[in-house]
Amino acid sequence: MLGFLWLALWLVVYPRSGPRTKQAQANSLRLSDTKSWLPILKRRETWAIVLGRSLTDPIWWFYVFWLPQYLSDTRGFSLKEIAIFSWIPFVAADIGNFAGGLTSGALVKRGMPVMRARKWVCIVSCIPLLAGIPAVLVASPFSALGFICVALFGFASWSTMGLTLPSDLFRAEVVGSVTGLSGLAAGLVSTLFTLLVGTLVDHFSYLPAFILAATVPIVATLCVVYLIPTAGGPRAAMMRTDSVPEQV
Repeated sequence: MLGFLWLALWLVVYPRSGPRTKQAQANSLRLSDTKSWLPILKRRETWAIVLGRSLTDPIWWFYVFWLPQYLSDTRGFSLKEIAIFSWIPFVAADIGNFAGGLTSGALVKRGMPVMRARKWVCIVSCIPLLAGIPAVLVASPFSALGFICVALFGFASWSTMGLTLPSDLFRAEVVGSVTGLSGLAAGLVSTLFTLLVGTLVDHFSYLPAFILAATVPIVATLCVVYLIPTAGGPRAAMMRTDSVPEQV
């Protein structure tokens, strides 16, 4: 329902946010043509973003959906204790969002190419994500909660880079399409991963799920590192999209 309310607000505000030229309107209409998507789908950078988000977004939903149940089933938290403590890891995620963005920005200001800075933040962010494994192995429930905080910090730092990549690599009129495509793929994979976690918990334990949540982002990082060229700053990154037709 909130989404529909936001849509109504957007329909009122967006057309008045600035002048739209006839060329811009024509470009928007041509985006509905299937052929307009082909140049985007042929680019390695597109698939790096799609795979990156598809292999990291499920981690967020894993902790959002399963953390309260895990604290109850395995750590013996009461409903009151869940209410008191389960919000803390998500504050750590908020901090991770800022940390990833600020670190990347600082590296760029020091002269590091944009893509190299983004990739280094993704690589380093995989280290705290591994804290999800000891989280399920330690005896103390509060130590487990602390490790989960570290893991979500790492996820949020990585996710900030993943959401930034489309605007780094594509012209403005294509960014929404690439972001939407990656969001669709991430949503589908997140749904399947949530169902997989339920199966693992029913037949085994939470341990395999936490191991997957800790290690799958490494695969996502490899996709980003090897599918996206590193050389050059934002100007070079934009120039690499010149092969995308103007109507896209």
